[in-house]
Amino acid sequence: MLAIHSIDGEELAVQPLSDGYQVTESDLLSSDSGRSAETGKALRYPIRLGTYKLTLKFKGTSEEIAQVNSLVSRFEQKVQFTYCGHTVQTLMYPSDRNITSNGITAELSVNLIEI
Repeated sequence: MLAIHSIDGEELAVQPLSDGYQVTESDLLSSDSGRSAETGKALRYPIRLGTYKLTLKFKGTSEEIAQVNSLVSRFEQKVQFTYCGHTVQTLMYPSDRNITSNGITAELSVNLIEI
């Protein structure tokens, strides 16, 4: 099963490393969330629930990493990925990208965050 099925409908030249694929699902809460001073009870004021973040690390030839980097460098992209055995498709943007290369092989790490 592919971790990343496609980005903007295009398949990746190389898949993330087995230890380089992490999906985080989190909730975005209002700054008014917190605890009640009177009861200590948690007060949650959700803005958005179930937001995805992909932490990715790729290793491959310089050409493969260049292809993946061009896909994840776009301002926004439609990413189709596997999460808990299901395929998810959502619009994401990239965080900082880090590439190391020796001219023959290269590594790329990047976070993709749901818009």
